[in-house]
Amino acid sequence: MQRELCCTQLPLSASLDSHQHRRNGLMSQKLYPSAHLLEIFMPYLHDEKRMIEVLKAVIAKDFYRNVELPSFPTKEHRNTVRSILRDHNLTAITFVAPFVNEKKMSLCDLDDSRRAEVLDFLKMHADFAAECGYATFGVPSGPYPGDEFHDRAMEAQADTLAQIADYTAKLGMNCSIEPLDRYAHKKALIGPMDEVVEWFRPLHDAHPNLFLHWDSAHEQLGGLGIFRTLEMAAPFLSQIHLCDCISDPSHPCFGDLHMDPAEAPEWKTEGFLTPEIGAEIIRRAASFDKPKGVGRFWISIEVLGHRGDNLWRKEQIAREFLTRCWELSGVEISR
Repeated sequence: MQRELCCTQLPLSASLDSHQHRRNGLMSQKLYPSAHLLEIFMPYLHDEKRMIEVLKAVIAKDFYRNVELPSFPTKEHRNTVRSILRDHNLTAITFVAPFVNEKKMSLCDLDDSRRAEVLDFLKMHADFAAECGYATFGVPSGPYPGDEFHDRAMEAQADTLAQIADYTAKLGMNCSIEPLDRYAHKKALIGPMDEVVEWFRPLHDAHPNLFLHWDSAHEQLGGLGIFRTLEMAAPFLSQIHLCDCISDPSHPCFGDLHMDPAEAPEWKTEGFLTPEIGAEIIRRAASFDKPKGVGRFWISIEVLGHRGDNLWRKEQIAREFLTRCWELSGVEISR
């Protein structure tokens, strides 16, 4: 049954003491700002040299402590990225989803031979990521195959995830998966957070380098409430995307479109994500006990760059919105 979409309401007066992970207002973990360069500069996905120049330029802004990048098929470029990250004390993650989607692959494919091809593809990109010096390898959910095949697909996704987690562990990396929405827009298998955490717990116990990635837009579209699902995910959480969206199905821009965040001075969009909501997400994340095995816990703004966009303007908007959220949160930006 499709879950009802709802607008997020921020109960500022009651929210700060309402969840179990907050301890007398003290911050339990440090949070680091991240630049989602893969998403902002998506037109450069296959232009390795240009993406490296983006990395160098964003480092010069002296704001981010983590970067989100594609994998680099060329060994020379992998060596360059590794040196840059090491020299500037940056951590990095890659998300293999764009490459998986290009190949029309599915991590929950019910055909064993096709899923074996997916695993080989993931392992190839994991090798690239490890040579780049990345800390985390992010993998996507497969599509929802319908209620009839739900259980089999969940088993297939779990098996794929277990195998790639073991593989990345041998390479010295964590592995993460990002729950999407199942019924609103992305129609993904790994979606409703109440189901996800029960499915994920034994996976994490058996593969302790495996973590969840939480995204505000997916959770808004999921309809369970963003702060509720943030609490649910906390024991397994390693990173956060702040992403705006429009959750009214009648709106022409409905869905997880990775829209631009709000800008000064109004700090408003037609979506739900305000700096105040972003600040509360940061406060809550800072109060969580960091799961064992997580290095830097980072937060970024997810906004998609398109061909013809002023991509550096998008980076600026994202950075300014993240800065505003952090200022309102009262949480120190870790450097």
